[in-house]
Amino acid sequence: MTEASVRNSAFPHHVIVIGLHDRPGAAHSVADVFSARGLQMEAFQGTSDSLSADGHATLLILFRATPERATLVTRVLRRLSSVRHAELIDADDPRLRLSVLVAAGPTPPASVHLVCIDAQTALAIGAPDDLLAWLQSDTAPARFGAVRLDVIERRPGA
Repeated sequence: MTEASVRNSAFPHHVIVIGLHDRPGAAHSVADVFSARGLQMEAFQGTSDSLSADGHATLLILFRATPERATLVTRVLRRLSSVRHAELIDADDPRLRLSVLVAAGPTPPASVHLVCIDAQTALAIGAPDDLLAWLQSDTAPARFGAVRLDVIERRPGA
């Protein structure tokens, strides 16, 4: 582990749910806000299809920062012309789910749910901090894909 990763792991996880105007460069402008402040996006999930409730693009970004810095980034994002809305939520918000395909076999903690796909593969689903802690533990299963971040629902008016 590098010195920077040890230092960053001391900060809590946060998630920003961002509604974007669906236009070229919108996601890039969001990435610039993080980059300019030395923040690393640990998970970046974007959608831009008819499944979005409002028909526009949505980003979910998982990152570590002090609460003050996370609030600052959210305020800066809200000022971008490409951002329709930005909501900062804690990584332990019950609306959030992290999922990843893993090797079947290892027993997860009670807070992580496994859905068997076949004899060798399962989908692990849980709260971001719980699932990430298990995936970094000594009993972690092999991963077969990238981690996906989803929010079950946005707050009304967000």
